[in-house]
Amino acid sequence: MANHSDSLPHSLKSQRSLIVFTIFFGWAVSCWIRLTYASFGQVTSDTLSPFVGGIQWWNFGLFQPANPESDQWLWILSLPLMYMSQSLTELFWWKCVATTIVVPISMWMCFQWTTRHRIFWMLVLAMILTFDMGLVDTMLSSFRGYWAPECMAVACLGLMYWDKGQSWGGHFATVWTVIAMGQHPLVLGCLPALFWLWFSMKQRGQRWWISVSLACLCTVPRIVWLWNLSHCDAGGWACFTGVASSSSESLSIWSMLSRVLIDRLWVEMGFASIIMIAGWWYSSNRVLKVWLLCAVVGITLLGLSISTLRPYHYRVLIVPMLLLSVDGYSRLGMKGWLAGVCWCSMVLMYRIEPVGWFNTTEQADGLARELCEQSEPIWLEGYGESLQVSPQSIGLSLLLQGCQTTMAKHPTPRIWVVEMVNNPSEVYGDVVWQDSDCRMKHVAKEEWLLISSDQKWSGHDVAILEWDPSVVNLEW
Repeated sequence: MANHSDSLPHSLKSQRSLIVFTIFFGWAVSCWIRLTYASFGQVTSDTLSPFVGGIQWWNFGLFQPANPESDQWLWILSLPLMYMSQSLTELFWWKCVATTIVVPISMWMCFQWTTRHRIFWMLVLAMILTFDMGLVDTMLSSFRGYWAPECMAVACLGLMYWDKGQSWGGHFATVWTVIAMGQHPLVLGCLPALFWLWFSMKQRGQRWWISVSLACLCTVPRIVWLWNLSHCDAGGWACFTGVASSSSESLSIWSMLSRVLIDRLWVEMGFASIIMIAGWWYSSNRVLKVWLLCAVVGITLLGLSISTLRPYHYRVLIVPMLLLSVDGYSRLGMKGWLAGVCWCSMVLMYRIEPVGWFNTTEQADGLARELCEQSEPIWLEGYGESLQVSPQSIGLSLLLQGCQTTMAKHPTPRIWVVEMVNNPSEVYGDVVWQDSDCRMKHVAKEEWLLISSDQKWSGHDVAILEWDPSVVNLEW
């Protein structure tokens, strides 16, 4: 008996070590695979907007959303990545790594929620999340969700602990769901899931009002933004409806629903979507089922009400969707194993292929290093309809590199202009930097004023990285 009791702690310790190793292995492989896509990340106003919002808060305390549809949580979550980065290339590298956080979180929840063949299903889940076409596309483009899928994965972690009797898990799930709402407006459709959670906490005799209070506290950034928006020129309600309907489409309800089913399930997942949905049937996890159902219904109704329901809006729920399916198949023994192998095969077949572009972070960093040598304030603009290196990305790189060069508040006598090498140009000036794709010129302001404004990229977007927009004078 003594020998048996002595060996039990050692057995549990070995099991924990195996689980930790499995999670670390799955996460490491996921990071390695996702980083192969890093050079294909799009450097656009959408992908830069969270970092621009963070830089503006750092420099002059501007507490506004990065775009009209989100709130301040979008850039708040980007601050750690900016703190760790010393260039735009590093920033997008860290962004790529950060998106893989869904993998270890989901693997841990899989271990906690399933009871059979845990290691197998943890690895299956890691592989599917790594190659999921929707998550990879969101990582590259950012516009279709920002950090919403990651935030909802963290919220599910709290939901799991609440399901296991830990009341703090309900508060944790509440906070991260509200933070996810700050990433993308359609996540506001998850409110029914929160209402159900609070009602369930009340039924359990838990302090549900703490969760409601935390939700109100975390909503303060959005309230601040709504208050600012209410003072727009068109009037509060007109501005609210304008932002809410800015992406509306003239489609019927059936057209929007059928597009969701076809694009999100069949186009992005193929036969893997059928396997995923079938797994839900076998799951007995009532908490996860109700949570997911409430969120899906809420997002659907919200999207239909403003005619802005698109397939990628459901990517925010990919973690609970996959967890529910894995829980179902884990109960089927060898039949579940077979389904898991088929599922992985389908995901590999439908994995996203690298697209035909490379990001321009290295070029932006190179141009920024050239401008770092300037002792006078600079005014940076761009020229060209297909300009791939935006002036704002160069300005952001300048600040990340810690350059002492400052942005001017208004156009200077000589202007720095970025343009593509192969495009026809009417910009005359001295070329101060050039590679195979783009170049930078030093142009007299008088010459710049003579050029048509159709293809100009305003230097205003660069100046507001360092100065409050109210003090930036464009002069034209």
